[in-house]
Amino acid sequence: MLVGLSEKRRSRAGQRSTDGGHNQPPVFKAKFSLAVDLLDPEICTQHAPSQPTPFNFMRLPPQVAEVTVDKVWRYETPYPPLGFCPLVEGALGNGDTFGLYWPIGLEEREPIVVETWHDSWRIQPTYASLSSFLAALAKADDEYPEPPSLVEDARSPRALLEDAKRKVQAQAVVEAVALLEKALDVLPEYTEALCLLWAQYVRQGRMDEALAIAVKAIIAPPSFGSRATRSLRWLQERGEAPTLEHDPIWQARAELKLSYGGAKENGDYAIYRAAIQAYLNASRYVEASMLMQTYAELMHAETVSFQERQGFVKADFVAAQIAASGKLPHGPRA
Repeated sequence: MLVGLSEKRRSRAGQRSTDGGHNQPPVFKAKFSLAVDLLDPEICTQHAPSQPTPFNFMRLPPQVAEVTVDKVWRYETPYPPLGFCPLVEGALGNGDTFGLYWPIGLEEREPIVVETWHDSWRIQPTYASLSSFLAALAKADDEYPEPPSLVEDARSPRALLEDAKRKVQAQAVVEAVALLEKALDVLPEYTEALCLLWAQYVRQGRMDEALAIAVKAIIAPPSFGSRATRSLRWLQERGEAPTLEHDPIWQARAELKLSYGGAKENGDYAIYRAAIQAYLNASRYVEASMLMQTYAELMHAETVSFQERQGFVKADFVAAQIAASGKLPHGPRA
C-alpha cells in the first residue's frame, strides 16, 4: 500500500490552494457548539452521540482490504460530512485526505472516493469507486494521483461535471445534460452539478424538472458546491409550481436569502429548521438528511455567539443528524 509522500507530492499538495478554484475564501470560519430540538424525542434518542463506524451499516467495496481505513473515525463536526470515512492511502500530509463516501440515500451502493480540500472546506467527488482510486494510486507511483478522465473512470462525478462544463461552453446542451444527470445518479447531493443542471433545464424549457432541481440545489451541502443563489432568484420569480405545492423550501422561497456570516440574525436558519421538520414529518428522509448536513455546515461558519443565539449545540445536532439518517432505508450513515 502506498502511504508515503515524496517531496514532489508535498509540492503538488502545496500548489492545490491555487488550482481549480481552491483560492476561494474558506467557507467555514469558526468552531462550533450547538443545540437543536428539530426532532421529536423518540427520534433523538434512537442513537447515542458516540456511533460505530459506517462499516456496521453501509455496503463496503470488495477491495476494502486493500486500503487502510480509519476504523475509529467518528462524525463529530460538520466537515467532512456525515457518510465520510478517511483512508490512509493518498494522504497529502497537509491535513487533506481521500476517503470513502456514501451518497445520501444510496447507502446500499458501494461508496465513491472523495478528496477533502480543507482550506476551502470542500469535498471533491473524484472517483466513482474504490477500484478506480486504487488504479489511479498505483499509476501515480507515490505521487499525487491526478483526477481521472472519463476514459479512466466513466462515472467519476468530478470528471462528468468538468466535461459537462466544456459541453456547455460549446453550446452542446443536450450532451451536457446527459453528463450532469449521470453525475447526479452517482452523487445526488453534488451541489455544483445541480446548479449547472438547473440552468440547462431552464435553457431547454424543461420547467418542471428545473423547479425540482432548483430546490435540490438549495438544500444540497456547501461542501459539494457554492450556494444556489441564481436558482433561488429564479424560484422567487415563479408564481406557481403544482409539483412543489407541499415542499417547505418552495413555500418559504420568498424569505430565503442564502447569504451567511457577518450578521447578528439570519432568518434562513429558522426556515431550514422548519423545512427539516416538515421533511421528517412527510417521511422524506433523503431531503431531511441533506438539509441537516447543509444546516450544520452553514452554522459551522457562524460565530460562537451567533450559534448560541440560535441554540445550536454541536453534540446535540450531530446526534439528531445521525438519528435522522437512521430513518433512511439503508441508514444510519454513521
